[in-house]
Amino acid sequence: MDKRILKSKKKLTNTLLELLKNKRLEDITVLELCHKANINRTTFYKYYKDIEDLVLKIENSLISDLAQIIPEIKRNYLISFTSKIIETFASKKEIYTRLLSENGDHTFLRRILRLVYDESIEEWKKLLRKASANDLEKIYSFIVDGSIGIIKKWIKEECQDDPQNVAIFINKICMSGLSSFI
Repeated sequence: MDKRILKSKKKLTNTLLELLKNKRLEDITVLELCHKANINRTTFYKYYKDIEDLVLKIENSLISDLAQIIPEIKRNYLISFTSKIIETFASKKEIYTRLLSENGDHTFLRRILRLVYDESIEEWKKLLRKASANDLEKIYSFIVDGSIGIIKKWIKEECQDDPQNVAIFINKICMSGLSSFI
């Protein structure tokens, strides 16, 4: 890709992240973004349909990077993946804290955690003999929603806790809950 295109896209992304510090995603306009980024709106529309399209492309790129972690995971998919996610969030703190903040996209974290849905359900079918298919769905929802709550709290507190401690905490809660179905 042309360096000018990359520079423009990076400038738009960085400006969007800056705006998310103080403004809800829904309230950011293309005009405002372009003005702050010092980029022509025509340039913006050459690459994106609207603000939501820009955000979706940023998120899809991050999700694609996270999806590459999945083959490395051998068991405890959701729990192991949650640990990897937290490590990744800490290493790319700026972008994740903005996108996952109260001002950001409220569906992004759920989309990330959905990446290992199939693997988790298949693994649990073998391990959790007392759990029905409906139970497995509920377990997945419970773990995802609980993990989202803990991760959002961690982000709201500006990731002060060590990422590994947050992952261990989530894992303890998850494993103790899953053990009742073995």
